[in-house]
Amino acid sequence: MNKTLDEMKMIHEEEMQSYGRIQDRVISVMLSHGCKIVQTPSFEDYDSYGTYFPSLRKEMIKTIDSDGSVLVLRPDVTLPLVKAAAIEFPDGSELLKYGYVTTVFRNYYGMTSHGRDFLQAGVEVLGDPTPECDGEVIVTAAEFLESVGIESMRIDLGTVAYMDALFEALELSERQADELRSCMEKRNLVSFREIAESLPLSGKRRTALLELPSLFGPYGPTMSRARSLCLNGQMDQALDRISRVYEYLASAGYEKLAHQDFGFASHMGYYSDLVFRIYVDDALYSLVSGGRYDKLSEQFGPARPACGFGMNMNLLYEYMTDSGLLDEEGPSFQLAVSYDRFSKNLAADLTRWRKKGYRVMGYRVMGYRLGNTVDPSDYAAMAVYRDGSYETGGEILSPDEMEKKLEAMKSCCT
Repeated sequence: MNKTLDEMKMIHEEEMQSYGRIQDRVISVMLSHGCKIVQTPSFEDYDSYGTYFPSLRKEMIKTIDSDGSVLVLRPDVTLPLVKAAAIEFPDGSELLKYGYVTTVFRNYYGMTSHGRDFLQAGVEVLGDPTPECDGEVIVTAAEFLESVGIESMRIDLGTVAYMDALFEALELSERQADELRSCMEKRNLVSFREIAESLPLSGKRRTALLELPSLFGPYGPTMSRARSLCLNGQMDQALDRISRVYEYLASAGYEKLAHQDFGFASHMGYYSDLVFRIYVDDALYSLVSGGRYDKLSEQFGPARPACGFGMNMNLLYEYMTDSGLLDEEGPSFQLAVSYDRFSKNLAADLTRWRKKGYRVMGYRVMGYRLGNTVDPSDYAAMAVYRDGSYETGGEILSPDEMEKKLEAMKSCCT
C-alpha cells in the first residue's frame, strides 16, 4: 500500500492553472492553422494497437470489455483518430485537419519526472500528400513551443523511406531489417554494427549501411553525405522530398534550426516517410515527435495520406518549470473568512459574494486557536468575522466595505 501511494501524485490547482494556460496557447496555434479540435475515444481494441506497436504491448494498460474482448487505454492518439476519420469521412479526397489535447497512457521519462500517462497536444493533417504539408506540420509544432516562450530549439529531420529503400537495396530479410530498426530506435550502435558486419556486404553497400546511424548533423553536409550513399532511385526520391520540406522550413524562417538525422527510428510502426523530432536546449529527450504515415488510413477504409505530431505536455511543463518560463502564480482566491460561531448574516454575505463571482471561503475556528487552518498564501486577504463586521489588515469593515475590497482584489485571482 505504501509503495502504491508513493508512486501517486495529485496535480494541484496551481499546476492545473499553468497547464490550462499552456493548453490555451497551443490550441490558439491549432486554430490559426485551420485545425478543428477533437477528442478521441479513451479505449481501443488491443489487437489494433498490438499490430502497430508490438514493442508497447507490455506497457499497455489493458482491461476486459463486457463482451470479453481485450481493450487498452490509448497509448497513442493517431491510430484512433485516423480510424474514426476513415469511418466518419469515407471520401478519401476530403482534407481533414485536426488538433487535440488529451491524455495518453504510455510510460514517459523526463529529467526529474516520470509517469504511466501524460497529457499530449498534437495535430494531424489527413488527405494532403505534399512535402509542403510536412513543412507546415513541423512549423506548427515549432509554433507550439514558441507560443509558451521557448526560442532555443533544434528540429531534427529524418526519413523512414530512405532507410527502407536502403534495406531493400541490400536485399535484407524482414527479420534482419527489424533487428536493425530496433537497434536504431534504442540507439544501440554496438549491436547495429555487429549485425551489419555479419551480413555478406562489401564496397558501397557495406559503407552505406555502416554509416546510416552516423548520418546526422547540420542539414547541408549531412544531406550531401546521404546523397553520396544512395544505392537506388528510391533513396534519391526520399532525399528529394526531404529537401522540399527543408525549403518550406527555410521560407518560414526555420532553416537555421533544421538538422538531419537519418538514424531516426520509432516504435510507432505506421511512419512511411518524413519523421522529425524537436529538442530544446540540447535536451536528451525530444518534446515533439511526428512524421508522415500514408498507409495507415487504408487499413480502416479510404486511402488517405497523412502527417502529424504529438507533444508531451508533461515534459514541456517540466522544462518550463526548470527554465523559469511559467507565469508567476498569484493567490487563487480573494478572501478567507474565519468565524467562531455560525451567523446567518455571514452565510448571506458569502453567498451573495460568490454569486457575484468572488472567490471566498468561510471556515470555523474555536477560540481562534483550535479547529481548521488554511494556507494564507492561497488568499489575497484573510478576515475574521465578528458581530456583523470583518476585521482584515487592521481594519474593521462593514459587509459593503468588505465587498468593495473584494472588487478591488478581483483581478488578482485567475
